[in-house]
Amino acid sequence: MFKFINKAKNQKGFTLVELMVVVVIIGVLVAIAIPVYNSTQDNARKNAHNANVRTIESAATMYIIDNPSTPLTIPATPGGATPAEMAPYLQAWPTNPTGAGDYSLTITAGGVITVLPAKQP
Repeated sequence: MFKFINKAKNQKGFTLVELMVVVVIIGVLVAIAIPVYNSTQDNARKNAHNANVRTIESAATMYIIDNPSTPLTIPATPGGATPAEMAPYLQAWPTNPTGAGDYSLTITAGGVITVLPAKQP
């Protein structure tokens, strides 16, 4: 009989207050982590967009080398469908990760390259 009483006194576990403190701490950590995660995602999208613009500009430079004084206008093209003029210079037309619209390219007779949407600061 004394063994049964001893077991009842030595029960171990967490109290409700301790469990609530842990839940509050986890909530605070999540409240801090979500905005940090979202800003990291936004920065990654912006950097990928800028890299896509640089890739299109590099392909346009190669086009100008092969076709000097030949203007070119490529309207907003859905990602993946490479325009025929750019096929030798660009494997696949990139998609815009920021959702700001598809990329368009203009090359003037003077060799000025314009890619829209432009690079983001």
